[in-house]
Amino acid sequence: MRALHVGIGVLAGVTGGPATYGRRLVAALAALGEQLQVTVLTDRPDAFAGLGCGLVHLPMRGGIDRLRWQYRALPRALVRLRPDVYHDTKNALPRGLPLAAVVTVHDLAYHTVPETFGWLSRTFLRRATAAAVRRARIVVVPSQATATDLARIHPFAAPKLQVVPHGIDPAPVVAPAALAEARARLQLPECYVLHVGTIQARKNVDLVVQGVRLLRQKGLDCRAVVVGRLGWRAAAAQAELRRDDTARWLGEVGSADLAAIYAGATALVSPSAYEGFGFAVGDALAAGVPTVISDISSLPEVCGDAAVRLPELSAAAVAAALEPLLRDPARRQELGARGRARAAQFSWAAAAKGHLRAYRRALG
Repeated sequence: MRALHVGIGVLAGVTGGPATYGRRLVAALAALGEQLQVTVLTDRPDAFAGLGCGLVHLPMRGGIDRLRWQYRALPRALVRLRPDVYHDTKNALPRGLPLAAVVTVHDLAYHTVPETFGWLSRTFLRRATAAAVRRARIVVVPSQATATDLARIHPFAAPKLQVVPHGIDPAPVVAPAALAEARARLQLPECYVLHVGTIQARKNVDLVVQGVRLLRQKGLDCRAVVVGRLGWRAAAAQAELRRDDTARWLGEVGSADLAAIYAGATALVSPSAYEGFGFAVGDALAAGVPTVISDISSLPEVCGDAAVRLPELSAAAVAAALEPLLRDPARRQELGARGRARAAQFSWAAAAKGHLRAYRRALG
């Protein structure tokens, strides 16, 4: 039987969940072997070197150039390539594709919390997603929460939906010497509460900084450490980081430093107003970091009983959830063990098989 040829569009040059998803998924699909032929159409072919995939380089300069990339360069390349199925990994599909198409919709945050997006970004995402789910034969979503939202907002897409959870990578082993070196170089405190991810309004990073400050007022010697680039409407988070001279904002860091930062963290808090899956939370679970989450969208689905859930999105709720963890090492150890066990249930091998089923369904 001839291998199924899938073209996959991945914008890998911008840090964030969709780029991580695209890179990890392609590696897992490549590992399926002879049953699948994969060609990646991407702005960063170096991110996929050595996987045995075909590569089509489509440069993208960022910003509004996404429109040219998505709606001109990509369809022209697909006409030349002629795969059996095209899979777009970031919420959009070109018009008039002469082949079966699959699209991944990561989340509907621009519908559920529209005030956290700029007008231009919100408008593009709404229009691109609506058009993509109309054109696609199958719509892949990473969680049941996203599936529920998509079926509510675009009811016509309900029969096309396929839930395929992302994988969660095992946490890298960080040697004690490497951890000590990173702690000294990055000026990490002995006790710190971590937030990882793009700093944007819906992530509520300001609540993490405020919550940790409330705990210091109660005598707990702990600090907030924030990792991630600036995103949409980050003014509240920036103001709190400037206000609190004990908080550390590290910006974007490399993979080795990020592994050390997770390994040294006392806890992680994600008070996000919406997540389609939540890679940072998944990485915290895998690293055994005691984790506090908002009780919203996909995070409870991903974490199960392996995280503490916030009853509301407020600094007081963050402080109340953290205090028992910071005061009780045994409780932290128990929650960390639950997190590791939970993360082990999500694999990229299973995600690849789920996507292969979606591709076959698109053709069938």
